[in-house]
Amino acid sequence: MDTLFLALRVAVSLGAVLAVIWLARRWLSGGANGRARTRHVIVLAKQAVGAKASVAVVETDGRRYLLGVTDHTITVLDRLETEPAEVTTTPIPLPTFERALEDARSAPPPAVVRAPIQLPVTRRSVREAEEARAKTSTVAGSILSPDTWRQTAMALRRAR
Repeated sequence: MDTLFLALRVAVSLGAVLAVIWLARRWLSGGANGRARTRHVIVLAKQAVGAKASVAVVETDGRRYLLGVTDHTITVLDRLETEPAEVTTTPIPLPTFERALEDARSAPPPAVVRAPIQLPVTRRSVREAEEARAKTSTVAGSILSPDTWRQTAMALRRAR
C-alpha cells in the first residue's frame, strides 16, 4: 500500500511540474496567439546568391521590400508594389492537323537518294584498306597502333 501512495505522489508531482512549465511558456510567449501578434515582419521569399549572401522579399505594415542580406549587413535594394502587376499572356497558335497536311502536300518532293554501289569484298581489298588507314593514322608506327601489335604477333609466329 505504501508503494501505491509513493507512485501516486510521484505522478502528481510530475504533473504539477509539467503544468508549471507549460504555464510559464504560455505566459512568456504572450498567450496562444502571441507569435502572431508580435510578428511584424513576414519573409515572403528568400534566395541564396552566394555562400554568405542572400536576397529576401519581406512584408511589413502592408509594404514589401527587396532586401540584400549578408552576415554583417541588411540593405534595402528596392521597395516593391504590394499588388503584383497584371500579367497578360498571348496564346501561341498551334498548327492543326489540316494545316500540317497542307504544308506536306505543298512541299517539294524529296530528292532521290541513290545507294552507293557495293563492291565485292576480298581479303586483298580489306588488307589494302587497313594499310591505307594505318598510313593515315596519327598513331601509325607507334606502340599505340593496333597495326604495330599485329605485325609483332605475326613476326613472333614466324620465328617459331
